[in-house]
Amino acid sequence: MNFPKTVPFFFILLLFSQCKKQNSQQNLLAANENWRSEIIDFPLEFAPSLEYSGTEYIRFSPGWGKENAVDYFSYVFLWVLNQDPKLSSKKLESDMEHYFDGLASIVSKEDLKLNIDIIKSKAFFEKVNDSVYAGKILTYDPFTTKKDISLNAIVTYRFCKSEKNHLVLFNISPQTPEHQLWKKMQKITVDLECD
Repeated sequence: MNFPKTVPFFFILLLFSQCKKQNSQQNLLAANENWRSEIIDFPLEFAPSLEYSGTEYIRFSPGWGKENAVDYFSYVFLWVLNQDPKLSSKKLESDMEHYFDGLASIVSKEDLKLNIDIIKSKAFFEKVNDSVYAGKILTYDPFTTKKDISLNAIVTYRFCKSEKNHLVLFNISPQTPEHQLWKKMQKITVDLECD
């Protein structure tokens, strides 16, 4: 049994256990089939302090859990929220710190027992315009490397009038936004009619 490959598998099983509508929902992120799909309802079990209601749709790159892959730890996720998240640089920093600290703590329970040093996440965001934020998240990879990781993030917000939902799209990767991988991530579209 290859431990680094089994940890993400067990984490996914844990997350699926909280997905009430997993079998009946279609992922709203349209991507190639080799981008693994996951759907989680809020409140997120691993980050209950994010007091939103709605759904998180995730697409993991084919090399997400492979340390030396060009698309390692690269993924896109969409929050479809029932309430206005009132985004700002500070709000995104706080939300991402809670999100990634929650992931690290729930996946790294054994590491914590062994007193392995897990850094607290730190996020930095700047507002690009009224709907786009760019940032960096310093966190810990509890799935594959068990090491600190620096992630680049582009976050896009829009209100979907027809559905009366708030859409927050996250593109996350250790690769810099100039890397060709970001073009692939940007091809992942939201499959939702919004006016």
